[in-house]
Amino acid sequence: MPKPKKRPYWPILNNCMHKDEYKKMIGDKPWQEMEEYFNGLPVADVTKITQLDINTEEWIQFTLDNFDLAQQKWESPKDHYSEYSNKWATVNNQLGRNEHNTFELNYGMNGDSNEKLKTLLGDKNIETLKADPDSILMRFIVKMPGHGIAWHLDDAGSYKKKFPKADTSKLKRLWFPVQDWKDGHAFQISKTVISDWKAGQVYQIPFGLGHASSNFGYTPQYTVSFTGVIND
Repeated sequence: MPKPKKRPYWPILNNCMHKDEYKKMIGDKPWQEMEEYFNGLPVADVTKITQLDINTEEWIQFTLDNFDLAQQKWESPKDHYSEYSNKWATVNNQLGRNEHNTFELNYGMNGDSNEKLKTLLGDKNIETLKADPDSILMRFIVKMPGHGIAWHLDDAGSYKKKFPKADTSKLKRLWFPVQDWKDGHAFQISKTVISDWKAGQVYQIPFGLGHASSNFGYTPQYTVSFTGVIND
């Protein structure tokens, strides 16, 4: 087998890993700084904070009716990321995270998709969340089987890009699924892994703490990342 050209430690799709690549990865430990950073963060108390009224079929239909408004994204450094977020994205890419295993459809940034998502969520659910309607940015994310969002932290980069003049002192990041849990679907916040959820169960993702999600099942995964001013 010919020796491959220089590439990430983990092989690109349809290529084999060579022993020298594996040996270099184990020797370099590119994850070490990332591991030390996240292990040094406080551990979050992760519990369900409220329950929303969600019609799953309406949310799935939204993805079909508004397909052209979705961003098609995968793990990579981005302009709106912080220095740390881009550092971790680079490490994730080195370790094999790419468009073949981190792909997602992501609604909320393009066109009027955010306004449409707020309408779909509905005034009653927004009141339940105690959110200021004018401050909301929703990211409706569809992950295909075999894909996931790598371990990372949030610093509200997308929100600040969408609302550059917003007061972020009361800003919170929430997460909820719009479909009952399916085999192989998982979400982790800090040291807590969430599964066996029901549509509309809401959890908070504290800014600056690690989290990730994965779809190692056989059906698409539908979840929402909700950012807004919460009036507790």
